[in-house]
Amino acid sequence: MSDIKETNENLEKENIEEIKDRKEEKPSSPSKKKKKTAYRRMIEYRIKIASIVVGAIAVLLILFFTCIAGYSFSAKAWHVKFDPIHGYSYTYYLKKDFTPAHIVINSCSKSGSSVTIPDTIWGARVEEISDDAFRSGVKEVKLGKYVYSVGEGNGDKHFILPDGYGATPYYVTFKDKEASGFYYKAFPDATLVAYAYFNTQDKYTVPTNYGGLSVSQATDYYGNTTYLTELAETLVSCHSMLPYNMSRVIEVMENGINPYFFSIEDEDTISRVQNVFNHLPKIYKYDAAGNPADGETEIKLAITNAGGGIGKTAKEVMESYPPITFINAEKDLTFNTVDALLNDTQSFGDWLSSGFTKVS
Repeated sequence: MSDIKETNENLEKENIEEIKDRKEEKPSSPSKKKKKTAYRRMIEYRIKIASIVVGAIAVLLILFFTCIAGYSFSAKAWHVKFDPIHGYSYTYYLKKDFTPAHIVINSCSKSGSSVTIPDTIWGARVEEISDDAFRSGVKEVKLGKYVYSVGEGNGDKHFILPDGYGATPYYVTFKDKEASGFYYKAFPDATLVAYAYFNTQDKYTVPTNYGGLSVSQATDYYGNTTYLTELAETLVSCHSMLPYNMSRVIEVMENGINPYFFSIEDEDTISRVQNVFNHLPKIYKYDAAGNPADGETEIKLAITNAGGGIGKTAKEVMESYPPITFINAEKDLTFNTVDALLNDTQSFGDWLSSGFTKVS
């Protein structure tokens, strides 16, 4: 019995000591709890800040993609409805095949009387300006050095060509098909050549100026066709080329013209040049049956042999292919025969781009 009593006393003593120890440890607990709570508060604060930032970014992205810009997968282009930094709505075409990234300005929200088109926007060259792009209050437009096409409805503005114009291969084309009936391309001397005409003969009028720039040359009236219209429009996109005189193109189509006989009268020189044509196998491509293997070869043969080399007229051959095929054929013929010419003889390309009516 005494043993049981002694055991109970010992247990009670141990419990008292354990309670005492707990009481002694209790003051340290709050400090530990406070440190843990502060840490948690710091984490929660950081999470809250991060959530606000992510939410703001999400709202901005939603706003950007729904109200400001949209992406076209087929064209690989961003359609930016408004750029508050630059003051334009535009289409940003991404690099595609051999075409570099570039900008087409759709409209300008600037209200001042004078506007300067930037050379680049976000690193991409500004190359085209669309129809009716400027407000009525805009009177003067200075073009960026990469602009090569200005759309319809801008003829009431005064255009200033970029500094150093003519030193770069970018020649500006102004479209005025719906008004005067012409396309205009600016020469390095800051005058214009009117190189295409889209109305009827009774409406034909030789223009003297457009967009504040004087016209120095204009095409004679010619009967337009679907092919010539497409050719003129294709030449707009060839920003490194001066325009063809459509009357010369018609001469090629109707006669199938050896591109150098028009300006060479000496028979020996004609023979020499013809010999060059006949010994340029690298510019002609044939299939296994000996027939022209591509459109460029067919057009070249139709031109240099007056159509007789392939049993078709030059007109029939040219109209069976897109105009760019004729342009590429001309450039290749010009490049590969220039060494055979006399110093005072025009190249095929030069001849096609000459013969316009002088405008005083």
